[in-house]
Amino acid sequence: MTKVLGLTGGIATGKSTVSKYLAQKGAVIIDGDLIARRVVEPHQLGLKRLVAAFGSQILASDGTLLRAKLGEMVFGDAQAETKLNQALGPIIHQEFCVDLKKARANQVKLVVLDIPLLFEGGYETMCDAVMVVAVKPATQLKRLMARNHYNKATAQARINAQWPLEQKQELANVVIDNEGSIMNTYLQVDNWLFKWL
Repeated sequence: MTKVLGLTGGIATGKSTVSKYLAQKGAVIIDGDLIARRVVEPHQLGLKRLVAAFGSQILASDGTLLRAKLGEMVFGDAQAETKLNQALGPIIHQEFCVDLKKARANQVKLVVLDIPLLFEGGYETMCDAVMVVAVKPATQLKRLMARNHYNKATAQARINAQWPLEQKQELANVVIDNEGSIMNTYLQVDNWLFKWL
């Protein structure tokens, strides 16, 4: 029987590190970011819906999506964010369902839904358990500034735009503390998976 693990966290908390580790252990990863990119490729329905919602100004001359331009239009604007979610949300959800159905048909033991906005999108209902990767707020801020070359204000604004990490931790079945060494993170994952599986 296929078990479905939802994997999430806050921006720059180390979710991708845990996702890669789970893939090394044989889990099938269904990556929300990859799906979101796939549905907005040229000639895809997602891109058509975005153009209908935001206009052709979000397109480059070759017909590809100008992600930075769309990001500028949406970030910090609740109405624009709602418009974006209405345009892409159902398509992305459908893709998750298709990929999950394939994994079940192939009798995959462990499927990981790697989704930054797992709770925000209601994807926890598709999961048997949810793992949240967490760090202290100061660590998250420092890592995001280093990774994306943001100043402190920009990094904090990006963090504040997501659900608070504490809220995600309260809803999780397991919280992986990613403050220490990578080996310590892996050990926590292994210990919990051993009990759960």
